[in-house]
Amino acid sequence: MKKPIYFDYAATTPVHADVLKAMLPYFSEEFGNAGSSQHYYGWAAEEAIETSRKKISSYFGVQARQVVFTSGATESNNLCILGYLKDRPKGHLITSSIEHKAVLQVFQELSHQGWSVTYLQPNALGCIEVSDLEQAIRSDTTLISLMMVNNETGNVTDFQSISQLCKQANIIFHSDATQAIGKLDFTQYVHLPDLLSFSGHKIYGPKGIGGIIFNSNVALKPLTYGGGQERGLRPGTLPVQQIVALAACFDLMPLLIESVHKILTFKHKILKGLIGEYVLNSSDNQSVPHIISISIPNIDWEELYRRIPAIAVSNGSACNAKSHLPSHVMKAIGHSDALALSTLRISLSYLTHESDVDFLIDYLNKQLFNR
Repeated sequence: MKKPIYFDYAATTPVHADVLKAMLPYFSEEFGNAGSSQHYYGWAAEEAIETSRKKISSYFGVQARQVVFTSGATESNNLCILGYLKDRPKGHLITSSIEHKAVLQVFQELSHQGWSVTYLQPNALGCIEVSDLEQAIRSDTTLISLMMVNNETGNVTDFQSISQLCKQANIIFHSDATQAIGKLDFTQYVHLPDLLSFSGHKIYGPKGIGGIIFNSNVALKPLTYGGGQERGLRPGTLPVQQIVALAACFDLMPLLIESVHKILTFKHKILKGLIGEYVLNSSDNQSVPHIISISIPNIDWEELYRRIPAIAVSNGSACNAKSHLPSHVMKAIGHSDALALSTLRISLSYLTHESDVDFLIDYLNKQLFNR
């Protein structure tokens, strides 16, 4: 069976050859447990972890102790939000209706526990307005969680303005940056959130590794207990090979940021080349070019996907792939159930070739628009 052409890089990315090369020795040659502090094998493992921690912290301009390794963004989101709020008096929280489920379900649980939660709604372009956030803040607002880049639309939240606003109001700001790293150049930003979550498999690393970047003024409490690893915040034997791989992903940042212009050109070519009727869900001037979300009216979603077997695309978050319910993000921006279900998320990469884009345009025009 011939594989379809891959346009689902927002779901996951292949492990880069340099990342794989970096991690391989830690499966067999340097296989030690970083907790074994009495001999070479443990020392070598610990050194690899701390070198990796320093590389990642350097990219974000923080101290090495401000990096915590996790299994991925879902765990990071849980630890950031629940770990900060643990044992605090219940007050007011702010998030949005278009967050990833790894954040939304955390807030649903907190609401059941007695916290008051405000869910900001997106504007007509699918973006969260800073002015709406400002109006939602109360005297007892404890934490705000808003993602940097929406995983379904690619729309970018003005996280720098929100960071400044939260600092002035003495409110902790958490942001899921899973879809932002490698797409936005973090070296150019002065104001970052107090808590930042991310995953390795979105930036050409392996699945099962992620991290948290947190300000030194933020006190997190553990959600699980065990051997005291990661300064007690995230116990469990550290996966040395995964951590080394995650750090190696940050060596790719110049390549990824350099490719943004090419990917933007591809985005414009796709949108200009499609000659049928569609609704664009990705903001023209406030989104990363890597994610293009379009909804096709007047077609059943199952029929839509039956017509396009030669391309690998999704209709939104990979976490929703097994659900027949319409995307909560598409519903939040005003789509009917039918239109929300008939949505294509096309996600691009530095690995995408122009010939792939040309095929995509021609294929969608023939298969969906009969042109």
